[in-house]
Amino acid sequence: PAEAIKSRVQSGQDASTAESVQRVLVESEGRANAVRAWSASLWRDVPFGAIQLAVFEGLKSYIINSPQVFDVDVDTLLAEAVLGAIGGAVGALLTVPMDVITIRIITQGTGVEPCGAPPIGFVEMTKQIWSEGGITALFTGW
Repeated sequence: PAEAIKSRVQSGQDASTAESVQRVLVESEGRANAVRAWSASLWRDVPFGAIQLAVFEGLKSYIINSPQVFDVDVDTLLAEAVLGAIGGAVGALLTVPMDVITIRIITQGTGVEPCGAPPIGFVEMTKQIWSEGGITALFTGW
């Protein structure tokens, strides 16, 4: 729910945080929309964490096993921060499509507005974004 509230305010869909809290947590349509976005956020957050950790550990292992190439103490805070940032950047790049899908689900209408289309879930939103612009549309914002 916190991401749904933040996304609605940042996208201008709601004028204030209080209005967004009302729409996301109090109104049943808002709660249903947050639940629809949950599956997409899992498809984003779990792979992101796995990719970030794998890149971090892989780079750290490579540096440790290549002392002739790298003269770096990988156990320092600075080294771990740099390796973590690289892992995070790779993870973020690879999970942008899931982030785009999640945000689009969160910010879609609830279907109760005049002429509003019924809200859609993960698979339908993925198909809609793909139809709007293919792979490029899934990487919007990167």
